[in-house]
Amino acid sequence: MLTSAAILIVEDHALSRELATAILETAGYTVLSAEDGVGLPELVATERPDLIIMDLQLPHIDGVTLIRSLKAHGATRSIPIIVMTAYAQPELYAKAMEAGCAAYLPKPLDSRALLRTVADVLKR
Repeated sequence: MLTSAAILIVEDHALSRELATAILETAGYTVLSAEDGVGLPELVATERPDLIIMDLQLPHIDGVTLIRSLKAHGATRSIPIIVMTAYAQPELYAKAMEAGCAAYLPKPLDSRALLRTVADVLKR
């Protein structure tokens, strides 16, 4: 299913970022990307993506803090966030969900799971 939704990927690992970008662009999504969370609230407020997919382990700021920051601002509060991480720790998952993320994906990314989760979150 092709879509024109804009998705922002925030991932410091270049290979993971490029893989997610390729999967999503092939499915018809417009993809923006950032390597870290520095300046992310401003970027999100300016670009207004339909969805954010972000790594929880980012340089300079942790993902849970970043989710809380995005959910605290009116301009970015309604944008759903999917988090991804290679560290499948139940307490980290719980903190991310409590902070306001909409879904959680383990890494390495599975293309079908990524596309299914993105479609499900965008329908909400």
